[in-house]
Amino acid sequence: LGILWQLDRATGAFIRATDLGYQNIVQVNPQTGKVTYLPGMIPRVGVEVAMCPSTSGFKSWRAMAFNPQTNALYIPLTLNCERAIFGAGPQRVVGGGGSGSVGRTNYKHPESEGNLGEFLAMDIRTGRVLWRQRTPSPSNTAALSTAGGLAFGGDWDRHMYAYDAATNFRSGLSNHVSGKRKTVRCDARGNWRRKLVHADHAGTGSGNSTPEFREYAAGVCAAVGKTQEGPEK
Repeated sequence: LGILWQLDRATGAFIRATDLGYQNIVQVNPQTGKVTYLPGMIPRVGVEVAMCPSTSGFKSWRAMAFNPQTNALYIPLTLNCERAIFGAGPQRVVGGGGSGSVGRTNYKHPESEGNLGEFLAMDIRTGRVLWRQRTPSPSNTAALSTAGGLAFGGDWDRHMYAYDAATNFRSGLSNHVSGKRKTVRCDARGNWRRKLVHADHAGTGSGNSTPEFREYAAGVCAAVGKTQEGPEK
């Protein structure tokens, strides 16, 4: 849903909820964490509902990263919505199960300016959005943050991007990369390290809203900081 929940790690006490403002399904009280459905957003059988995000979610399983130098979270998002008509659920019989049927049409979020991908930096103390970068195709990698002040992200179209974690400057590291794995030198002492980010189409749930992008699966290798190629592994 694009909501950050913060709890005290020692006591479990609720601290704050921060809603990015993209979802249209629930209302969240940021002080108490109480959640209530917005009017008309509880699905009914046979009645179309337009919801953001789609059932694939804004963030889903794509992991965000934290950088203690900037005290910020770096969050890969897919700005997708859907128009859905839910059918009746399965019969409740012993040995049965399932989730029922749904007719689904995906579309881009109205505030996305025609894009599907977003890479966002959020101040973890206040929940304030520090910066965001959008891409035509969905974000579909985990975020990676480094001690060198960089943040990495990738998209469905097999691009990989390096961002200045503080200033939002973006540099495209690779374009339509292959899955070839290489070792890279990434620190001043010359230690060989490997940083891998996977960029492909899986799990975005955005296929019929991105007909211009072919479906690929490829691995991307990122060199962190000042780099020098090492021997292939």
